[in-house]
Amino acid sequence: MAKPFLTPDAKRALSEAVHAVESACGAELVIAVRRQSGSYVDGALAGAIGGAVAVLAFLLFSPWTFRLEYFLVDPVIFGLLSGVWVSRSPALLRLLTSRRSRRLRVGMAARAEFVDKHVHHTSRRTGILLYISLLEREAELVADSGIDAAAATPAWQQAIAGIQEAVRQGEDGVAVAARARALAPALAPLCARVEGQLNELEDEVGE
Repeated sequence: MAKPFLTPDAKRALSEAVHAVESACGAELVIAVRRQSGSYVDGALAGAIGGAVAVLAFLLFSPWTFRLEYFLVDPVIFGLLSGVWVSRSPALLRLLTSRRSRRLRVGMAARAEFVDKHVHHTSRRTGILLYISLLEREAELVADSGIDAAAATPAWQQAIAGIQEAVRQGEDGVAVAARARALAPALAPLCARVEGQLNELEDEVGE
């Protein structure tokens, strides 16, 4: 992200957003923040190949003369270094991978997290997972069947679009928390809170 995302202030703001949503309606919101949703070996490999080709091109077309072993050794060394460099740079990995592949990985990871965190085990089937993946700058909402009616409304779609845009623009957790609060008015009319409803899922936000 452009700024540190999960600062202490951001954790507090995101937890408060969870409380605000759950106080206004019968949904159970869980927020999960992850550094990345895939290994992106393909991006690192593309960087390694690009580095090796660049060095080979320099050796071939340079006005200087190089011994033959340079053509064998230098591209390999520089390719390996380039691959390591790319693998440690979120910006370069985003540059060298398609948005479609990143969205696919985030979607799969979000659905796995939905199951791992038992968001689908609430008594009224009103669990919602907001999954944020920082390397990809993508947010995914996975909702249980009890949210279907609310999820079809324009207010819900606008709330999700606001969250996704904030994450895509590299805003920090405090700003994303403010956008997440918009889920409350979108859910309240069609997912009312019942008297004595228990908090069935954890509210704390962490990596």
